[in-house]
Order: sequence, then C-alpha cells, then structure tokens
Amino acid sequence: MTLPFWKLQSIGNDFSLFHLTDLPLEPERLPPQLAVKACDRKFGIGGDGILVVKMEDSDLRLRMFNPDGSEDFCGNGIRCAVLHAYEVGWIGFTVKVKHLDREVACEVEGEKISTMIGVADYTPEKVPQKNGELFNQAVWSGMDSGMPLSLFGSALTTGSTHVVIPTSVLPEDDGFRSISSKIEVDPLYPKRTSVIWSKELSPMKLQIRIWERAVGETLGCGTGSSAAAADYLRRKGRGGEVEVVNPGGSVFVLMDAWNAPITIVGEAKAVYSGRFAFEADARS
Repeated sequence: MTLPFWKLQSIGNDFSLFHLTDLPLEPERLPPQLAVKACDRKFGIGGDGILVVKMEDSDLRLRMFNPDGSEDFCGNGIRCAVLHAYEVGWIGFTVKVKHLDREVACEVEGEKISTMIGVADYTPEKVPQKNGELFNQAVWSGMDSGMPLSLFGSALTTGSTHVVIPTSVLPEDDGFRSISSKIEVDPLYPKRTSVIWSKELSPMKLQIRIWERAVGETLGCGTGSSAAAADYLRRKGRGGEVEVVNPGGSVFVLMDAWNAPITIVGEAKAVYSGRFAFEADARS
C-alpha cells in the first residue's frame, strides 16, 4: 500500500504526518509498525517520530510515535500537527489538541504556534521515577569511562519525562552520548527518560542539548525546553519568559511561576509531502 504523508519540522525536530482516515488497519495496531518503518532514515522517510491526526468535532486528535514504535507526548509534534491542520483547512486560528491525557489550547499566527501544555510536575508517580521528589538532587550515579560519576539535577514531567541537568558547560559528543544513554535506561526511571543538559547563557536565556528517550540526540524538544525553563524558574524563585536555545532554533517558554500553566511559542514548517510505500504486518 502507499500512504499519503506530509513532512514537517519544528526547530529541527522532524516528523512524517499521516491522517488516521488513510490508515487501513485498526489504529491500535498499525501506527507502531508504521513509525518503525517510516522513521528509518536509510530505508524510510526519516524522522524523529510520526504524527497521526484526525478531527474530533472541532478538536484535533493527535498521537505521536517514536522510531521504536512507543507512544509519547510531544510539544514540537503538537505545533507541526496544528500547522498542518490549519494549512489543509481543518481549523481556523485557534484549536484544542487532544494529545494523550492532555488537552492543549493552541493558536496559529503564520508559522508561529502558541501552545499551552499544562504544568510541570515533579511528583515521583507522575514523572515517573522511583525515589522521592528529585529537585536539585542526585539524578544519576554510575560509571563512565571507568570512573564513578554522580550528576545533580531534577526529574520532572511536562507531558513527557525529563531529567534536567544544569551545567556551566554543555558536554562534548562522547560524554553526552555515553552518559545520556545510560541515564535514559536507568532503573530509577521505569518508563525511560529524556535527558536535557541546560546551560544559562544570560538571565532568562538557556541553551540545551537534548537526548530523547527512544530516539537519541535531537535538534529540538518542546517538552524538554519547557522542563528546562520550569526547573530554571523554580531555582530562581520566579516566573517569566525564558528563551530556550535548542540546536535547531529557539522557543520561548512563558509561565507566571514554575508550577503555573506553561505556554510555548515556536515555529513549525511544512517541508514536503508524498506517498510512502508501506507493507503492514497484519499478524502484529
């Protein structure tokens, strides 16, 4: 079969988007298979995930799947889905996106999309993680390059699980990949975790390096940007607007306090569209 798709990106976080009505199998069975094959950068379309969308009355329903087929919440994916829905005429300038267990109010202004994703949560059961609340504490201890190492930071969720590690210097490639990949699968985080290394460039401006669970290094992460900003504001004891510089571009994260509703403002862009040759395994 061949499926129509649209390729979109937000701050370098790229996705192929599919309409649910174009998928021939039961929605619970096909998207994980499709994600694994479509995200392959050698034999598929390539991407950090796939987006599957449909309209539910006046709301937009979004599901996002990682390259390994696991389902997740995705801030950049929301912006891409909203831009697509606007460009194909499904919605006007505002829409509510139903994404996993959250309802996200969104507003379109050209390629700039504003999304209100809820609040940051350090509750261990919500993150989830197996210790008490982790704020400015040891978030990982282990061995790296034959040496014991302990890292301090925070573990929180902004719709997706993140370990945020404030640092004065972002790690070099080898250390970043080695340590981040170990933190992702540490038993402390039973559903795995993304890792956000965060450096303060100036007051209310952060630079981050991103390791996303089930993906690896990415150029952008909306929920990771919001987690870094919320954790930064909690440390500062204030609210406000934080510019978060991702490798693929900046987003602006606004909240009245670290535990207030989070609004993220960033761009999304359509790249191209096409048809993807896909053979589903009906036995899965």
